[in-house]
Amino acid sequence: MRSAAARYAAVQDSAASAQDIEIRAFTYVNGLLAAAGQGRAARIQALYKTHRLWSLLLDDLLSDGNRLPPELRARLVSLGLWAQRESLARMSDEGSVEPLIALHRDLAEGLAAQRRGAGAPGDGGGPAAPPFAASVA
Repeated sequence: MRSAAARYAAVQDSAASAQDIEIRAFTYVNGLLAAAGQGRAARIQALYKTHRLWSLLLDDLLSDGNRLPPELRARLVSLGLWAQRESLARMSDEGSVEPLIALHRDLAEGLAAQRRGAGAPGDGGGPAAPPFAASVA
C-alpha cells in the first residue's frame, strides 16, 4: 500500500504542468548540488541525479512528439549534452558544481517567466513532460 505522501505526490504530479514539473526537477537537483559539499557520497548522488534528469530531458527533446521549435530544441540538446559531460567530469574530481547550478537556476527562472507569460515559444504549449518527480527523485 502506498503511503499518504506518495499518493499526494502522485496527485500533485498529475495536476502539474510540464513547466511546473521541470521547474521542480531543476530545483530538486540544485538542492542536491548545493549540498554536494557534505561528503563524497552526497556529491556523487547529486551529480548522478543531475545526469539522470538530463537523460530524461534529452529523451523528451529528441522525441518526435516534442513540440518545441527546432532551433530551441537544438540549443537545449546542446546544453543537456554539456550538463551530462559536466556531471560525469565532476564525479571524478572536486571541481565546482556552480556552473550546473547556474544553468538549472537560469532554466527554472526562464520556465517560471514563461509560465507567467504566453506559454512555450512558438505554439502556446510545451512538450509533453516525462514524470520527472518520480524518475529523478
